[in-house]
Amino acid sequence: MEEPAGQDLEVGKPLPGERQTRLSGAWTALVVGVVVLIVILVFILQNLQSVEVYFLFLHGHLPLAVALLFAMVLGAVVVLAFGAGRIFQLRLVAMRARRQGSQTATPPTE
Repeated sequence: MEEPAGQDLEVGKPLPGERQTRLSGAWTALVVGVVVLIVILVFILQNLQSVEVYFLFLHGHLPLAVALLFAMVLGAVVVLAFGAGRIFQLRLVAMRARRQGSQTATPPTE
């Protein structure tokens, strides 16, 4: 089969409306968020039995799903804290390197 003359398709160039926009990214994030919310709701509804929870000096009864979600959130907070600390450390190192680089790159004035 032959292609009609004048209809050369460029593979690399996106057509108008095909490129990623902020709005398409927001819609994608919204859809992913709704799917995650539905999965979490199904998880909670399937794990409603009460369990006894002990943490340091606190203890009580919680639904299993809620206890697991608390553990997940606590784990995420710990990971975020370590990640933020590492990012802060790397920014300090980069700032010191930039400062040293700008001081040595300045030619002496006579």
